[in-house]
Amino acid sequence: MNVTGLWKYKEDFEFGKSEGEVRLVQMEDSLYGEFNFTEKVEDDYEIVVYEKVKGKIIEGKSILESIEVLAKENDRVVEDYIPNNFELHLISDDKLVGSSYDADNVCGVFTLERL
Repeated sequence: MNVTGLWKYKEDFEFGKSEGEVRLVQMEDSLYGEFNFTEKVEDDYEIVVYEKVKGKIIEGKSILESIEVLAKENDRVVEDYIPNNFELHLISDDKLVGSSYDADNVCGVFTLERL
């Protein structure tokens, strides 16, 4: 299975939801990607996040580590945004599932569906 392509991203996390797109590139067992999503914290604020990641695929899963992140709220850069790590499980050619977590132990569960 090769996961290279564009994916629809939906996540539920402790304080809200995120939606957007993910572009993945798989080269043998290496995986690179770009997450572009809007993070909506319940009854509070929205942040637009652009996050580059990289990882290795081992036994049908991958830990994608953030290598670059840009977060904006109302076009203002959010300097203290905490990058995510994404644990990704390869389910089928058209669906991936996983979880995210950051250094503050904020966790989420997400799905990726191929576009």
